[in-house]
Amino acid sequence: MKKTEQKQTKKHPGKFLTIMILFLIIGDIQIPYYMANPDKLSAIYGSLPSWYPLYAGLGLLSNVAIIYGMWKFKKWAVYILIAYFASKVPSELFMFQPAQQMATMITTVVGAGLWFWAIKREWKHFS
Repeated sequence: MKKTEQKQTKKHPGKFLTIMILFLIIGDIQIPYYMANPDKLSAIYGSLPSWYPLYAGLGLLSNVAIIYGMWKFKKWAVYILIAYFASKVPSELFMFQPAQQMATMITTVVGAGLWFWAIKREWKHFS
């Protein structure tokens, strides 16, 4: 089978990338809840900046695009994911107190590593 034929026959992500997509979906379910109940989020992280709802809403929109694009093997979804992770580091430094920053930075770095490992394994199918 030629590479171009193999690229066309792959219709869905493998197990690892599918698991990463599912984790993103599960994580996104909480965003509307916390946007509707900001006091619950403040109880966890303390005071948040006034721009947090906009940040969370844009994050949700970008994540929906990432989910769709990853499922369809679109390179633009990878670029949105890169921008998403690049925006998380500076915004979370401003958003969270030092006690929460270490945990959020670790989960961001580990999450990015897992995403890019999952993408690397399937990269030949992305167009």
